[in-house]
Amino acid sequence: MQFNSIEFLLYFLPVFLLAYYNFPRSWRSRILTAASLVFYGLNCGENYWMLGLLVLLTIWTYLMGRLIGKPGRGWMLPACLTVMVGVLAFFKLYRRGSMLPVGLSFYLFQMAAYLTDVSQRNIQCESNLLHYGAKMMMFPRLLSGPIMESKEVARQEAEWDHPESKLHRGLQEFILGLSMKVLLADPLGGLWSQAAVIGYESISSAFAWLALITFALRLYLDFWAYSLMAMGLGRLIGFELPKNFDNPYASGSVSEFYRRWHMTLGLWFRKYIYIPLGGNRKGTVRTILNLCVVWLLTGLWHGIGANYLLWAGILCFLIVNERLWLGKVLDRIGFLRHVYTVFVILLSWVPFAIGGGSQMLIFVGRLFGQNGTALNGMDFWIWGKSYIGPLAAGILLATPFPGIIWKKVRKKAVADVFLFVLFWIVIYCIATSQQSPFLYFQY
Repeated sequence: MQFNSIEFLLYFLPVFLLAYYNFPRSWRSRILTAASLVFYGLNCGENYWMLGLLVLLTIWTYLMGRLIGKPGRGWMLPACLTVMVGVLAFFKLYRRGSMLPVGLSFYLFQMAAYLTDVSQRNIQCESNLLHYGAKMMMFPRLLSGPIMESKEVARQEAEWDHPESKLHRGLQEFILGLSMKVLLADPLGGLWSQAAVIGYESISSAFAWLALITFALRLYLDFWAYSLMAMGLGRLIGFELPKNFDNPYASGSVSEFYRRWHMTLGLWFRKYIYIPLGGNRKGTVRTILNLCVVWLLTGLWHGIGANYLLWAGILCFLIVNERLWLGKVLDRIGFLRHVYTVFVILLSWVPFAIGGGSQMLIFVGRLFGQNGTALNGMDFWIWGKSYIGPLAAGILLATPFPGIIWKKVRKKAVADVFLFVLFWIVIYCIATSQQSPFLYFQY
C-alpha cells in the first residue's frame, strides 16, 4: 500500500484523518504510531519480520537515547552507530532486492541523527516511547524521507495542537505530488523501458539521448512527487517536513545541483560526516579527502554495486574540479554553465540507470554515435511521439517557472477547482491501470 494506491487514498488516509481529528488531542501520538505501524506492515508484503525489525530498532534507539542522554555516557554513541552501520551493511550486502527492509536507509539515518544530537546535547532525549515512536516512524516520511533534523522535530512538536491551519496547503501539495507521479513520472518510465527492450545496440543516437533525458525526468519527477506528497501529509498532521528539491536542473554547477537535489540527505551527510571530518577548514587536500569520503558513503548508501560507486566517483571528480578551478570558469560563462550542468548530470545518470557492465558501454557508445548502426534512424520519433505531452510537461517542471506561477495562484479558488478535477482524473488512472512503486523505495 503506497501513497499512489486506491487503498491508501480512499481507505487508509480518510480513516486515519477521521481518527486523528476526532479522538482527544492527547491520543494523537498513539494514533500516529499505530497508523505508521499498519502502513509499514502493509508495505512489507509477507515479510512481516521487516515490521519487527523496525519496532526493535525503534525501541532499542529509544533506550540508547535515554542512556546516552545521561552525563558521562557519550562514549556509548560510537558503539550504537557501529551497530546501526552493521545492520545497514548486512542488508545491503547479503539481503539485497526484495529482502531489503523497506525504507531501512531512511529510518536508520533518522535514528542515528537522533542519537548523535542527544549525545551532543543538541536536544533532550525523549522520555515517552510513544512520542518517540510517532516521530521516528511517522508514516509520511518513513519509507523515503525527507530526513528531518531531530532538533526541528522537537521544535515542531508544540504545533501538534494546531494542525488544522495546515490542512489546505497540505492537501494541495499532496494532490500535486500524486498527479506528478501518476500522470508524468509513471508514463515516462515506458519510454526508458522501450530502449532496453529494443536493445541499446539497436537504437539511434537521437533515441539514446531521448531515453536518457526521459530517465532523468522520470527519476526527478518520481522522487519529487513522493517528497511533495510527504510534505502534504506532514502538514495534515501538523508537521512541516523539509523541502527535498529546489529546481536542481536550473543549477549552474554540479555542486549546486546536489545542494538542490535530495537536500535533506545532503544536509545529513554535511552535518554528521563532512563537518565532523573537518569540512573545508583544514586546507585544500583535507577538503578534497573529506569530499571523497562523503561521496563514497553516498554511493554505498544507494547500493553496494560498482555502478553506484562509479556514479559517486564521477560526481566527486566533477565537484572537486569545480572547487579547484572549474568553478571560476563556470562563473564567467553565464548561461552556458547551465548547459554544462545538465549535460554532465545526464551522463552521470548512465551507471545509475543501467547498472554498469557491457550494456552501459554500449549505451554510452550510442549516445556518441558509436557501436554500429541503428535499425531505424527515426526510432526516436516512432517511439517518442506518444510521450510528447509528458516529456514537455516534465521539461517545463524542471524549470523554476511553474513554481513561480503556482505561488501566485495557489490561494485562489481556481487552484482548488483545478486540483479537485486533477485528483479525480488521477483516481481514474490509478483504478484503470497498474501503478509502479516509487523508485527510491529500493534504497
